[in-house]
Amino acid sequence: MVSLSDVQASNAQIATSLPAGLVAVFVGATYGIGESTLKEFARNARQPRVYFVGRSQDAGNRITAECQQLNPDGKFMFIKADCSLIKVVDDVCHEIKSKEKAINLLFLSSGTALFHTETSESVIYFRHTRVSW
Repeated sequence: MVSLSDVQASNAQIATSLPAGLVAVFVGATYGIGESTLKEFARNARQPRVYFVGRSQDAGNRITAECQQLNPDGKFMFIKADCSLIKVVDDVCHEIKSKEKAINLLFLSSGTALFHTETSESVIYFRHTRVSW
């Protein structure tokens, strides 16, 4: 297992070893690991353009404001979408593709599966539920 200090040292090198203006997409970034990773990227990247996808507009607004405080030179754009449907994933991809030539970082951390559901596209997925301890 990698130590926390190694991860922090690696993150600190983002500003000096990676170019400014990286385009990043975070799917499932309004809670937990995705949110934390997005904020660390925002803290360390130079002038990033970040698209992050989630289901909660309230969380998206809060995280946008927090990331803007962490990195005033970055652009943070929330896309409200439930990526359990392939059509929605396609729509999100088309939206980002219309604005960007390339993506430098893709981080997927959508929720875990606990309940079985069949979508209108006949795709079976497992619904994410949050457990409080």
